[in-house]
Formats: sequence, C-alpha cells, structure tokens
Amino acid sequence: MFAVLAGARFAHFAAIALLFGLAAFPFYAIDEQQAPPRLARWLDAGAVLALVTGVLELLAIAANMGGGLGSAFDPQVLSAAVTDTDIGRVWVARLALAALVVLVRVFRRPAKDVVLLGLSGLLLASVALTGHSAMPGGVLGAAHQAADAVHLLAAGWWIGGLLALALSIGAMGDQASGVLQRFSGIGYWAVAAIVGTGVFKSWVLIATPAALASTAYGQVLLAKVALFLCMGVLALSNRVWITPALVRGGDQQRWLVRLRVQVAVELAIGLAVLAVVGALGAMQPPATP
Repeated sequence: MFAVLAGARFAHFAAIALLFGLAAFPFYAIDEQQAPPRLARWLDAGAVLALVTGVLELLAIAANMGGGLGSAFDPQVLSAAVTDTDIGRVWVARLALAALVVLVRVFRRPAKDVVLLGLSGLLLASVALTGHSAMPGGVLGAAHQAADAVHLLAAGWWIGGLLALALSIGAMGDQASGVLQRFSGIGYWAVAAIVGTGVFKSWVLIATPAALASTAYGQVLLAKVALFLCMGVLALSNRVWITPALVRGGDQQRWLVRLRVQVAVELAIGLAVLAVVGALGAMQPPATP
C-alpha cells in the first residue's frame, strides 16, 4: 500500500503545486496581455486535476487504513476514514475547497485572478494539516505546520512558475530577458524560503544527524536535497549564462532554445522532487531518538 499512497500524494501535490505556481506567474513575470493562450488551458487542467487527485488520495488513505485496495471502496472503511480521523475531516474540507477552485475556473477567466491565486494557495498550504507537520504537537507542532505551509507555497511558486515559464518562452520575443530576470528575482526568495523551512522541518522530524544516513526516511530526504541542489545549479546557470546573453541581444532564438531545454530539465527534476515528497509523506520519520 506504500506505493499507492505515495503515488496518490505525489499526483495531488503536483497538481496543486503547479496550479498555484501557474496562477502566481502573471502577477510578477508577465503583463496580462503577454499571457500565453495555453496558460488558461493549463489552469483549467490543474483545477480539475486538483479535485480528481484529491479524491484519489482520500481513497488511498482509506485503502491504507483497511489494508488493501478493496478497502478504498468499502463504505464502512471510507466512512471511518472521513469521520473518525482528523485527516479525513480535513480532507473533506480540502475537497470542498478544490471543488470551489474548479467553479472559479468555470466562471472566471482572467490571466491575473487574485481569487484563484488565493484559493489555490490555501489548498496547497492546507496540505500541512494532513501529514507529519503536526508532530510533535503543542507550540512546536504549530510552528512546524506553519513552516510546512510556507515550504509548500514556496515550492509551488517555483515549480509551477517553471511550467508557466516553459509555456511562455515561445511568446516572449524581446521581453525574454525581462521575464527571466523577474522570474529569477522571485525565485531567490522561493529558494530561501524552501531552504530555511526545510532545515527547520528536518530538525523537527530527524532525531539525530546519524538518522539521515541510517534510516530509510533520512536517505529519501537526502535524495530530495540532492535533486533540489540540481535544480539550484540549473537556476543559477540560467541567471549567469542565458539571461546576460538575452540582454546582449544577438541570436535570440538560439538562446531561447537553450532556455527552453534547461527549463524543461529543471521542471522534470522539480517533479521528481515532488515524487520524493509524496514518498516521504507515506513514511514514518525518525522524530524520536
């Protein structure tokens, strides 16, 4: 059942992280008139996937409780998962929020949609109420949940922004360097938030430094850190290599092709990070020595 739960968590987290990053992109990187037509379609898809994958993860939680895939469709087990657990009750509220996001996309279509941005951000941040973030309880547990919410939002801002950047590259034209500079500037703050909250979360969930290497949870966490560092290297190369070339002018098309390739690779690594996060959410952290 581990693979089912981890896969469901990854799918849901990826959908809402990308949705939030896509919704945020027009507010800081491009003018509303520059928004690529495909952005609206991806927002629609993200909203629907957020709801569908939310339902699938709830079914996976029920299956995990019942010890088999059949339990996901057992009315008694599903009812117990929804009504008898804090996670289940929070999940029902999150599904209602996801349904509201879909309705917003049906009736609102602006590229800069503050309502969609707020709702998708709330949906993403509320993941912090469903995992290990309440550990160890009390004031520290509340601080851990707040840090996790910031961690989630920063990750969604960056990874979803990468998808938006990939969708926008073809329509950038002479504005490419400015768009990339604005994206990179915001990206620095996102990376700082991810690093700061990640260190705090690790301090709470990892009992000792030795547990990083000696436990499955610690080893998977180290894999996440390694992937994150790869993303950072690519982001830095965009900033110090491709952006100056676009500012200088010359063969713009050549550098836009390189940008497209690097953004695609960085986005793929970002999705791999989210897959690792899905696995970590289904594992028990070594929080106590």
